[in-house]
Amino acid sequence: MDEKQALTQEMILEALMNKSNENTDVLEIIWQLLLDIKGNTENISSKLDTVLNKLNSLETDFSDLKNETREIEQKVLLLDSKLNKLEDAISKEELEDYCGMCQGLYNNWDELDSLTKKLIPVAEYLFSKLQKYDKPDYSPVILELCRALENEFLLKIFRKYTFDLISRKGNSLDSFFIKDRATGYLVSKTGQFVKAITKASRTKKPEYTLGQMNTIMSLMNKEDIVYKSPLLQDFRLFLNNKTIVNDLLDIKYIKKINYLVENYRNPAAHPEAMSMQQALKCKEILPGNLDYLINCLI
Repeated sequence: MDEKQALTQEMILEALMNKSNENTDVLEIIWQLLLDIKGNTENISSKLDTVLNKLNSLETDFSDLKNETREIEQKVLLLDSKLNKLEDAISKEELEDYCGMCQGLYNNWDELDSLTKKLIPVAEYLFSKLQKYDKPDYSPVILELCRALENEFLLKIFRKYTFDLISRKGNSLDSFFIKDRATGYLVSKTGQFVKAITKASRTKKPEYTLGQMNTIMSLMNKEDIVYKSPLLQDFRLFLNNKTIVNDLLDIKYIKKINYLVENYRNPAAHPEAMSMQQALKCKEILPGNLDYLINCLI
């Protein structure tokens, strides 16, 4: 509460006391109300200060990380970790209006995962707040939007398949991977897929990036590779049972996801700042890609 607010409260109380010293009950009630207003104001100011400090820190951290010499996927993971900390500082009340707005942008909003329903409003929140900065970098907005799509692909397709395969193969999982691991031609194609599933068999936590998942789906349209890979053949059977596979693997759709990765997600980890126009374009193309994915699920 600033000096002007404090002075106003004192003047109100003084005027009331001068008017009637006898009506103490009323004065006590009014004074308590003023104290409540003061407390609420200070609480709101404290929350705003916390978010503002987090945003300032995020801007510095993003700049430092984006200038490091690392692989793109490592940078994205570190940047995502910074965003997770910021998300914890934003209250549900602050996101309510953004949640309401986002619901009207996605046809399948109710079918999205709870994390996705948080990431998209956070992206919109950041888009609003960053406009108050001088020459802001909109990379956080773009990364949050891409994380939303990544989360849906992970939970609704790749996580389910990974656990399904591990459950079916059990102790024979390594044997199942022999051909994919032994064939040099396949190692360069399916090696990341094999590695992710093998790791998940130990950690019980499947981990894939949006770029990795899109690369795997791209392979599914290359019959010569699928023919040689037991893993891709098995994945194809899973997709046949769980999705409208021809739509999901449609070349045009996969190219759209690749375009999002190559032109927005990956550049967001580069040293150059992402502009408002790039963030706007990413915000424009994400709903269609996300709705399409949900429509492909059985």
